[in-house]
Amino acid sequence: MPRILIVDDEDAARVTLLRILQLEGFDADGVENGSAALQALARLNYDLMLLDLRMPDISGIQVLEETAMKYPRLKVIILTAHGSFETAVHALRMKVADYLLKPVSPEVILNSIRKALMDDESGQLRGVVLEQRVRYETNDAPKGENTLLRLSNGVQIDLMRRVISWNEKNIHLTPNEGKLMGVLLANHALVMRHQELVRIVYGYRLGAEEAAKILRPVFSRLNRKLAVIPGGDQWIRSVRGSGYVLEIEERESGVIG
Repeated sequence: MPRILIVDDEDAARVTLLRILQLEGFDADGVENGSAALQALARLNYDLMLLDLRMPDISGIQVLEETAMKYPRLKVIILTAHGSFETAVHALRMKVADYLLKPVSPEVILNSIRKALMDDESGQLRGVVLEQRVRYETNDAPKGENTLLRLSNGVQIDLMRRVISWNEKNIHLTPNEGKLMGVLLANHALVMRHQELVRIVYGYRLGAEEAAKILRPVFSRLNRKLAVIPGGDQWIRSVRGSGYVLEIEERESGVIG
C-alpha cells in the first residue's frame, strides 16, 4: 500500500486522520512539526505527504520548498485552516497535488489522496481550479475584481455573479445552482456525495436517498443550461448511488483573471 506522512501540529487532527487512513488500509505515519517531517522523509520513502502550513518551527511552505528539491516524486496535499491566495499560488507553483481548506470531510481528503496517487502529474486545469477554489472559499480576490475561471474555448465562469459566458451568450445561474457549481469546481474530478452537497448548499442534513431526490431536478436544470456550450452538458456527471462529479477536459483549461 502507498505510504503516507501526515504533518500537523494539532494532535487531535493528526491522530484522527492517522486512524482514518490506517482503517482505509494505508501505511501512514504522523509527525507534529516540519523538522520531524524532514527527518521522517530522510528515513523512509513516502508516496504522499499531507502537510499543514502553520507550524511552530518550520512552516509548511518551507517544508514544501525543501521536499520539492529533494523528493520530486513525492505527492503533496496541503491541508490547512489558514489558507490564502498567496500561499495557494506559491504551493501550486511547487506543483502540489491539492490544496484543501479545513474543515474538510474525511471523504474529501480520501478522494483527494486517491486522485493524487493515480495521477502521474497535476494537469494545468487542476492548478487553475485550485486557485479558483482558494479565492472562492477565502474571499481573497482583490476588492472590486470579479473572480473568473477562463477556459481556452472562450468559456468564462464567474461564481461571484453566478454567470457562465460563452460566444456572447450569458448563462445565469440561480443561487443554489451557483453554489453547487462552486462546490464541484472546488472539488474538481472528485465525487461529492449527495448528503455533502445538500449540507453545504442548503444547510441541512438528509439521508442519501432524500438528498439525491432534492438534487436530481436541480442538476437536470443546470445541465440543460450548460448544454448551450459544446460539451457543457457532459461536465457534471451523476455517479450512481454516490453523488456528482465535475470534470472539465484539461485541453480547455486557462487562467484566473
